[in-house]
Amino acid sequence: MARLLLPTDLSDNALNAAVYGIRLMGVEQGHFTLLHTFLVPAFDPAMDLSVDMAIVDAAQEGLARFATRLRDMVHLGGAVLDHRVEHGELPNVVDRLVRELGIELVVMGTQGASGLEETLLGTNAADVIRRSKAPVLAVPAHADYRDPRRIVVADDGGTLEPSTVHPLLNIARWHRAELTIVRGVPEGVDASTLPPSPLDDLLGAVPRSMHYLSEDNLVTALNDLVDQLEADLLVLTHRHRTVWSDLFHRSTTAHMAMHTQVPMLVLEQDLRP
Repeated sequence: MARLLLPTDLSDNALNAAVYGIRLMGVEQGHFTLLHTFLVPAFDPAMDLSVDMAIVDAAQEGLARFATRLRDMVHLGGAVLDHRVEHGELPNVVDRLVRELGIELVVMGTQGASGLEETLLGTNAADVIRRSKAPVLAVPAHADYRDPRRIVVADDGGTLEPSTVHPLLNIARWHRAELTIVRGVPEGVDASTLPPSPLDDLLGAVPRSMHYLSEDNLVTALNDLVDQLEADLLVLTHRHRTVWSDLFHRSTTAHMAMHTQVPMLVLEQDLRP
């Protein structure tokens, strides 16, 4: 059973992302939770309590309409679709619900047409990716769903737990996808001298190939490779300082040439000893 959390601002982008995530993971025995968060304006003694209630009622009605649109766009079969309207900042609420509901994947839509750059620059998506204990699927606004046949996986060479790779393994097996594992090579280092990828022991029989990129202009090179391979999905691992970690910092991301429309799956590696 796939347990997905689908945060939504009730926009078309969020609807597209929800449909994408459900179709990617499959509806069989799925449990999908729609989440809409709201913030009450700063307290004003003159404000009537009915104003707060009106905000909640409007949020619930909007989410109900969103759920109807979702059901019209994807056949849910016997899957469970829950509605949650919560007060608070989205990253905080997502963090709590991931723990409370045992969420396996958070699916978020992104604004604009600049792909990964917008994915990480968008305040909510960026903060959720940085803080979530569950993997996050970020879906660009105009990404049309297609079964992933080619998946590019950025490998930073760090330790990976089987549970971290589990979502990728499920997707690759379910859709019979082929993986291209990408590793960065420091200047002057022979790629053949690098230690084996930790993914080798975790991916089993999933078909895959290895690709090496110079660490000079690594982000741009990764973007070019995704386009060249016509990849359907880009996979990164979020942890502390690594060769890929600059992807998760706005100051760097603002200057990188990332314009792919490929959805991005961010795996979460727990760094606790």
